[in-house]
Amino acid sequence: MAVQYKAKRYLDELAETGIGEDNHFGEDYLREVYNASKSMFSDMCKVFGSDDPSKLFPENLNKPTVVKAQMAEWLFSAVYILDRCCLPLMSIAKNQIESLQEEKISDQKEVIDLQKKLISKKDEELGQVSKTVEAELKSYSSVLQQSCTTALSPKNIATAVKKIANEEDRSKEVVVFGVAEEQGECTTSRVKGILEHLEEKPVIADCRRIGQRATGTFRPIKFSVKSSDIVYQILRKAKRLKDIEGYKTVYISPNRTPEERISRRTLVSELKKKRLEDQSSHYFIRKGEIVKAESWFDC
Repeated sequence: MAVQYKAKRYLDELAETGIGEDNHFGEDYLREVYNASKSMFSDMCKVFGSDDPSKLFPENLNKPTVVKAQMAEWLFSAVYILDRCCLPLMSIAKNQIESLQEEKISDQKEVIDLQKKLISKKDEELGQVSKTVEAELKSYSSVLQQSCTTALSPKNIATAVKKIANEEDRSKEVVVFGVAEEQGECTTSRVKGILEHLEEKPVIADCRRIGQRATGTFRPIKFSVKSSDIVYQILRKAKRLKDIEGYKTVYISPNRTPEERISRRTLVSELKKKRLEDQSSHYFIRKGEIVKAESWFDC
């Protein structure tokens, strides 16, 4: 059988493209290596009657119909692709990965140093505040002495402690609105189903409907998680629900105090007004304030 395929056919493009003088992992060169390998394997499969290069075992290649010159051309092409192309590419990729890892370690060290400086600065500021407070306390000691009995009464202390505890608990709570209410429902399962769409699977506790039943409305569901960080992650992803069929009317919010709910309603009302007055711009609420986006990337 005459030699039908030449190594030149596979390797010309590789030699012309080259890895490059900068020794960077070039996508174009990688594509040429892939195409050359694929072309060679395709020719071999045609000759040996195989539909899959992975089935080209030694016993399948030992055919008297294939001349030695043809096998030599394929062997030369395979060695060239491996030695001159694949191995250098792997070496370059390894060096680039190591470089990226070193940059990451360097960045992490910078972050740690900045955190240390920030902590030191906060300690310094707290020390200054402490000195100021101490001076003020001494200046008004006579006034405070008269009122301290009332201010530090067990009842007032208990009230303050309870308020702080409630605020801490509230920071770990989430409220879900717009979920249809069903007889004999399991609210925990329904909340987990919603959170799965947000790719969140926290441990949920104290999951229940709140408020009084009313015709035509669904009572919200309140539940708690282990930390305020988890609450933040859930709220950050909550806007995705408006694009998911079956959840477009579901709204997730933090468990706000009555005062916070009133303030929020006022902000939302003002937001709607601004959007009506200036429909060419985009307004949204950020950190308790109405903000006008300079571009859609700010949203």
